[in-house]
Amino acid sequence: MTGRGVAVVIGGYGAVGRVVATTLARESAQEVVVAGRDLARAEALARTGPGGLIPRRLDLADPRGLDRLLADAAVVVMCVEQRNEAVARACLDRGVSFVDVSASADVLAGIERLDATAKRTGAAAVLSVGLAPGLTNVLARRCVDRLPSATSVDVTILLGTAGDHGPDSVRWTVQGLMAPSGGARRPGRARVELPGFGPRAAYPFPFSDQYTLTRSLGVPVTTRLCFDSAAVTAALFRLRAVGAFRLAGRLGWARLLVGASSRLRLGGDRFAVHASATDDGGGHVWSAVTGRRECHATGVVAAETATGLLDRRYRPGVHHIDQIVDAGVFLTTVQRHDLTVHEHPQPSPAELPAGRMPTTPEG
Repeated sequence: MTGRGVAVVIGGYGAVGRVVATTLARESAQEVVVAGRDLARAEALARTGPGGLIPRRLDLADPRGLDRLLADAAVVVMCVEQRNEAVARACLDRGVSFVDVSASADVLAGIERLDATAKRTGAAAVLSVGLAPGLTNVLARRCVDRLPSATSVDVTILLGTAGDHGPDSVRWTVQGLMAPSGGARRPGRARVELPGFGPRAAYPFPFSDQYTLTRSLGVPVTTRLCFDSAAVTAALFRLRAVGAFRLAGRLGWARLLVGASSRLRLGGDRFAVHASATDDGGGHVWSAVTGRRECHATGVVAAETATGLLDRRYRPGVHHIDQIVDAGVFLTTVQRHDLTVHEHPQPSPAELPAGRMPTTPEG
């Protein structure tokens, strides 16, 4: 570790933030500041979590409070979607590295514009950090690394309807269902074989990684979504196809839909993220990650990314996660956190990072 400054987790007592904060506190030599508007919740996590957690009240509407928080910071992990670009600018102006778990394309685009600032101050910002975007980006990069002749990439996300979804995640999913289905790059339902779940119907969905990955990989990328309950998947996308969600949005029912979705408990808490690459000659590879609790996985990815920034492994500038990590090494690392990597065809020993055991398509 560098020993320079503390790690700050904004929204550090939320569904994702508490995973980031406790993982960093257990696995790094840094003190970890748990920051947010609700000081009582931050203090409760500091009492019950591992040593090294420091509770702080932070109102992002108060620039002076943010200034004080950044005075001793080495890296900031942003686990809420509120004033993200302003917080990123404040960090990078001071040479403080930054991680953002937002899944919203407009939020990520605003932070991308700070690349010159980050390079000037020697800081790094890492975006598309979480499950989707995040692990999806790393898996897509891994597939293209293994099949350099790839001409297309397909990404599929299966979410558990009874998972540990945070409010931002549920709100974002509902907003995606309200968006026109033509937003996908290659519209159309696909049937995908997912490790641990079997063949599933997945539908185009406007995850931000289809746009950022198309730019960074140089091939068309399509993202699709399904749920662990096939009945829920079919019902939601049938309603989407007839415009029910768009109508609900126009009627101002978005908040009601978010609340109802948060209480939906028809499945389990398992998830799968899957990426496949194909080329014009019939070449095909795929990589996937399975596990439980999406917020846990998002927090793990964010904590590992923050650790890389604390260790100064990443070059200055604003990057999406697939542009800055070694995909094979990163997938090996996250397996320490109850995540399982599946690949087909099975990689050769030369393709495996040092110390990694090969996995079978069945996991």
